[in-house]
Amino acid sequence: MHGEAMHPASTKARRVELILHELESLPTLSGVAVRVLALTADEESDAREVIRLVGSDPALASKVLALCRCHERGRGSRVTTIDRAVLLLGFEAVRCAVLSVQVFEILDRISSRGGETRRGKPIFDRESFWLHALGTAVASEQIAGRATSTRGIRPGEAFMAGLLHDIGQLVLHVLLPESFDRVCRVAETHGASLDRACHQVIGLDAHTAGKRLAEHWGLPRALTDVIWLNGQPFDGLPDVPHRTLIALVTLADALARTRYIAPSAHFSHAEDLAALCAPVGLEPEQLETIAGNLHEAVAEHAVALGMGETCEPGVLLQSISRANESLARANAGMRQRERLAQRQMRTLKAIKQLHDSLGTDDSVIDVLTHIARSASDVLKTAAVAVLYESSDDGGRRLVPFTSDGRPHGSRMIEPPIDAVPFATLLQDMPATLSPARLLPWLGEHLGQDHDLGDLRILPLPCGAGGGSGILLLKSPRRATEEAGELEDLMQCWRAALAAGAQRDSAAHLTEQLAQANRTLLDTQEALARSRTLATLGEVAAGAAHEMNNPLTVICGRAQLLAGRLDDADLRGAALEIASQSHRLSAMITALRSFAEPVKPNLQPVDLADLIVRVVQQTKSRGKRQPQVNTVFTKPLPAARVDGDLLGRALGELLRNAMEAKGSQHIELRVQTDGPDDRLRIEVRDDGSGLNEHALRHAFDPFFSAKPAGRQPGLGLATARRYVEAHGGRITLINGPSGGAVATIWLKNWRERPDKRTAA
Repeated sequence: MHGEAMHPASTKARRVELILHELESLPTLSGVAVRVLALTADEESDAREVIRLVGSDPALASKVLALCRCHERGRGSRVTTIDRAVLLLGFEAVRCAVLSVQVFEILDRISSRGGETRRGKPIFDRESFWLHALGTAVASEQIAGRATSTRGIRPGEAFMAGLLHDIGQLVLHVLLPESFDRVCRVAETHGASLDRACHQVIGLDAHTAGKRLAEHWGLPRALTDVIWLNGQPFDGLPDVPHRTLIALVTLADALARTRYIAPSAHFSHAEDLAALCAPVGLEPEQLETIAGNLHEAVAEHAVALGMGETCEPGVLLQSISRANESLARANAGMRQRERLAQRQMRTLKAIKQLHDSLGTDDSVIDVLTHIARSASDVLKTAAVAVLYESSDDGGRRLVPFTSDGRPHGSRMIEPPIDAVPFATLLQDMPATLSPARLLPWLGEHLGQDHDLGDLRILPLPCGAGGGSGILLLKSPRRATEEAGELEDLMQCWRAALAAGAQRDSAAHLTEQLAQANRTLLDTQEALARSRTLATLGEVAAGAAHEMNNPLTVICGRAQLLAGRLDDADLRGAALEIASQSHRLSAMITALRSFAEPVKPNLQPVDLADLIVRVVQQTKSRGKRQPQVNTVFTKPLPAARVDGDLLGRALGELLRNAMEAKGSQHIELRVQTDGPDDRLRIEVRDDGSGLNEHALRHAFDPFFSAKPAGRQPGLGLATARRYVEAHGGRITLINGPSGGAVATIWLKNWRERPDKRTAA
């Protein structure tokens, strides 16, 4: 499959399917072999038929004669005919010869299957494998002849079981030579068993592959069980009839490996031979005797089976060579594991240092600073800056670092319009990549002190909803050497960054919740005022309708009566009745106007001109004339407001300041305030100020701190309605040095060019 990445799990599954499929296509035993096996399985079979079948196959005949020479019954005898050999060896030895010939012929002539070709010198060696199989077979045969618990197990049967016990390894080597070499390399380097390495690399162990081949060939059940279950602890074996034979072959296999009669990656794993002797009833001293002449017996059988002119010293030298190779590979594996342990120790130390430096309330920028220090320590280089892209608003923040790793300010940056989001950019990005091609626009933000070509990117994506970070480092010297260590640390860095992003997001949500609560309270308050005003409007409308006519009659009659009275006191009383009736009617009309909705007519207004006119009009109507100073902090552009309503509201604030007790000097200051460009109109007097009760109820309708009868108490309430109709608000406080300070705050007050043109 070209151009398509396959997941490791699916690759292993594909290999398992391939192996099982290829097993079914391997050649089967020949017809002669099948017939000989069937005849020799029955002790009552006619020996003449067996002799005829063996003699019909020259290769089989030669192997039977060769085996006869190394068999204990045939030693010292000159056996030259097939009938003599068959009668001397017995049916079991003939079965052994038949299977030996067939296995060698079938598997040795297959060069490669499974679509794999080996690249380089092979690790698995067939000759060494067959020597180990022969060593296990010879040991099994001798154990079967000496052990007390193996009665009923014929030495020939034990020999064949030992010869085929690891046939699954040869099958995997034949089907997947490159993969099985990798299995051997993993087993040697890490000191693991071949079964574990097979599962890790291929997904199928050699015992299962051997079992499937034995079933494909139709081998006896005893041999199939030995191939499948050898190497398992005796107590863990299933309840099968051949448990003792399986334990016997397991012991023989361990003995051959301790004598270094074994292929690569198949050496002893410190098995307890004495414990393995118990299930088969063999004394450890007897095992030592078998081990003493094992190399000589293997050499003799190797010649008989056609595996070359291998003498006993040759087998011993090969074993010594294998032992040296095993020692060398074990040392290499230990050195590799030592390097791995050191790398893991450095990683754990860096993770602990990072964990100790992090605080429970660190923000994202704080966490990125700690990560930068950790990366600098691990990679032995300097952190230049860090970029962070928030997932909440997409804003990008740049935090440069000083030479000693301290953050030097923090600022928002605007990348080009076509810049790719970090979350997309960092997907599958390798560590320590140059930013010159991916982020060319970054150079203008870093300044002249840093060249993008000399920097490297350390990507820090922290998952969905957590934003993304990019750490800029000077070229790390250890980045390529310690890629695995860096990846482990990057997982820790990303987790810390994700936690910091979640804390920032939670804090942001808390602020939003608080703002929403404040907005809700303001809305509820406005709703309550609206309901109150609606009620007042209904009352005022009814009062105006029901009371204006009687008041008009009272006022008119009082004026007529005053004209007819000669008595000055009575005439004055009549005129007072008319005046108060007129005043009550005006109050009802004002209340009705206060309760009606206010709809401002927004137009471009010159603020300076408006404020000067309001000051002059208010001073001309007042009885007291304190000094009024108007201060403009800077020239103001045209404002889009309702000049009449805003002027009335400002006039009410000025009138209250002029009438304040002890007021001699008033300052009216106009300026823009804060980052949101609010318009601020402040009226400050130097009077006695307001008490707490007056401050709390100053904007309530009909409230007045002045003596009863002097003011109706609608001035400040009406002023607030006019300002709120513009989307603004009024505040009233006592000044720090005395007096009262009333302030009008307006947002969105500027006249925009497009609106001015339309107007």
